Amino acid sequence: MGSLSSSLSIAVQALNAASGALQATNNNIANANTPGYTREVPILQEVAPTTDGNLSVGGGVAIEAYQSVRDELVQTQIQNETSAQSGANAQLTSMQQIQPTFTTSTQDIGTDISALFSSISSLSTNPSSPSSRQAVLTAGQNLATAFNTASNTLTSQQVGLNTQVTSDVSQINQLTQQIAALNPQIAALKGTESNGGTLEDQQNQLILQLSAITNVSVTQGKDGVTLSTGSGTPLVMGTQSFALQTTTASNGMTDVLDQNGTDITKTITSGDLGGTIQTRDTTIPTLLTQLDTLANQFGAAFNTAQSTGTDLNGATGTAFFKFPPTVPPAAAPVAGSAGSITLALTSPSQIAASSDGTAGSNGNLVNFSALQTATLPAGQTPGDAYANLVYQVGSLTSNANSESTATTASLLQLNDQLNSVSGVSIDQESANLIMYQTAYEAAARVVTTIQSMFTVTMAMGTAAAD
Repeated sequence: MGSLSSSLSIAVQALNAASGALQATNNNIANANTPGYTREVPILQEVAPTTDGNLSVGGGVAIEAYQSVRDELVQTQIQNETSAQSGANAQLTSMQQIQPTFTTSTQDIGTDISALFSSISSLSTNPSSPSSRQAVLTAGQNLATAFNTASNTLTSQQVGLNTQVTSDVSQINQLTQQIAALNPQIAALKGTESNGGTLEDQQNQLILQLSAITNVSVTQGKDGVTLSTGSGTPLVMGTQSFALQTTTASNGMTDVLDQNGTDITKTITSGDLGGTIQTRDTTIPTLLTQLDTLANQFGAAFNTAQSTGTDLNGATGTAFFKFPPTVPPAAAPVAGSAGSITLALTSPSQIAASSDGTAGSNGNLVNFSALQTATLPAGQTPGDAYANLVYQVGSLTSNANSESTATTASLLQLNDQLNSVSGVSIDQESANLIMYQTAYEAAARVVTTIQSMFTVTMAMGTAAAD
């Protein structure tokens, strides 16, 4: 009887093991298309044998645990590439919004510079013509407006990015709180039959979302994951999360601080936050400086040419452009010049075309025309300076686009690699389903056989008693 009992126990354990394996397989099939799901496998363990005298009999099988099949290295690479991709996309989105302002069109700065010189050339044929003089003023106004528009586009984009910094920091703090809350739950399940695979999947998805916002370093420990920024600023340790802070700097921009109040803005180099900061603090200020320099130096040169001639009334030419509130315009600071430049002249008669004080003279228009090919203090002609600005905008956009494309391709490859390890294969799970079903049926047959043997044995005992 003892031998039959042991056999029955082994058979029941086999039934339980096969049933548990079928459950894991069923769960895998159900989550085949669930984002972030990691395939689970049952870990079957031989039960310690029992000893009867000199005989040692196997103890059967049991499910020791359910284990999620993971590749931590590939997962880390995916997190890093996600961060790089988000950073590139943040820069690309900003540059795509800026680029239309700095392209060759009928309303760009370069076209308006050419139009201004063209109108001066037309004026030289008849310097007393009211319509030709008005054309010069209109061209000058169009150029000032083009400078204003370009500057406003850059500053508006910068303001929008500054708002995004605050939003990103808020999202980081929300995600780190959720990640820290999962740490003790996962740790409590470690070493048990349930390995916390579902919770780990949730945590990995949260870390991936965090990586899309900022560069993150992940370390696995007994208390769960430890997270920090790429520069070492702690974000999560065990059950504790460390919130980042924001503050307004002297330039009006939002800086990022760690939990101790240390400024870490410049150490954030990737993710949406890193790309946003890079564009806000480096790319746009560089473009604004070049734009302001061009507006300032071109306006000052035009004002100088205006001051060397006389207008229709015989008066010395006054400033053509102005940069409020600084007077005289030639002494205006470079910063903000593109955004503040306006046409100073209010009447066509104020154009100082004459070089000898007579109304019909066009001698001073030569000085205006010469500016088209003259080298500004920055080292380039007005046309070349603007063309260089257009080239830089195009280059920055192209580089961001190339980086975005490259990281997207890399992520696709890495995800395929991870899916080959952690993903669910319907074909493989279907094969497992048949295998575990067969094992279950075999164990059930053993149970039925042993029950029949028990019945026969009991019948024999009854017959003997009679």
